[in-house]
Amino acid sequence: MSTQAVYATVTHGVPAWLVVDRVNNGLAFGGFRFTDTVDLAQVGLLASTMSWKLAAHGLPVGGAKAGVCCRPDHPQIDGILKDLAAAWRAPLSEEVILGKDMGASDALLDRLYEHLGKPQLHLVQARNPAAPGRIRDLTGYVRDMTGLGAVIAAEAAAGSLQGKRILIQGAGIVGAGVAVRARQRGAIVVGMSDVDRAIVSAAGLPVAEQVLAAREAGRPFGIASLEAAGGSWMARDAMLAEPADILFLAAGSHVVSEALAGTIRAGVVVEASNFGLTEEANGVLFARGIPVVPDVISSSSSAAMTSLQLANGNTLQPGPLWDRIENNIRTAVAGGLQHAGQARVPLRDAYRTLYASVLPN
Repeated sequence: MSTQAVYATVTHGVPAWLVVDRVNNGLAFGGFRFTDTVDLAQVGLLASTMSWKLAAHGLPVGGAKAGVCCRPDHPQIDGILKDLAAAWRAPLSEEVILGKDMGASDALLDRLYEHLGKPQLHLVQARNPAAPGRIRDLTGYVRDMTGLGAVIAAEAAAGSLQGKRILIQGAGIVGAGVAVRARQRGAIVVGMSDVDRAIVSAAGLPVAEQVLAAREAGRPFGIASLEAAGGSWMARDAMLAEPADILFLAAGSHVVSEALAGTIRAGVVVEASNFGLTEEANGVLFARGIPVVPDVISSSSSAAMTSLQLANGNTLQPGPLWDRIENNIRTAVAGGLQHAGQARVPLRDAYRTLYASVLPN
């Protein structure tokens, strides 16, 4: 088992952590989380999860994660970022590349690296001077990447999405991305929830259409835009008990408890967010015979695209790159389900058994 490197600091009364789970090919990559609930245990778990996500994709680089225990609109956020750039100068200059995670924005990441005095991808540019300076400018970077990976994983577990009825927990970037990508493959969104409430309709909801319309208008998407769709509003968690072929979990971490897991009626659950289910909830769904495609597979596509380009100096072409990512996800799901059935264990455990040899000790 690897020993994580932990860089902890406190600035403006706000604690922050950078955790490097492992380094491979001279690099480690992970997101930077801005929330007032993050702590060291969560950052360490996320860093480890990043390594596991990349295992199915050949571990092009190692996993890392950063977290600062404040909201992105903290009044001293610029000073906080300046101090973190100084405190983490060594790892950010030598081996770690940070991208967006919960609460982060391009502007915040840009500011961190401005304070560092180096481009976000300076370590990649050292290998290939023609590489771009920012992650969002990498070749193959497309919108709704995480949603795309979750949809691919769902197809691998449940077959074609044509006509499949899906529920989406979470209406943020990932949930909206799932809606758009699933609709492209013929799925019907019959329910969606945000942090406050849920809307369901057996006839289907125009979620993808509303997401795209919001983007076209330059405004954020919200499920209030579905008011005229003819659906029924209900309590947020009540949606989980609605019948569906697939439930996508695209909200926060550990938001589906043991009790809520007992109400789920979907045939397949896909974790599009990190740790959508508590450990107890995973156990309930396994006992009930409902397969769960874990986050280490289903939310790996964005990390895989970025990491593969980081390791290869941004030289991979988009078509072959995404074919490779899709094949890796499908292989992980198919192989994991087969092993899970034979060993009578959850898919998450089967995945870790199958890919343990990829992660160096």
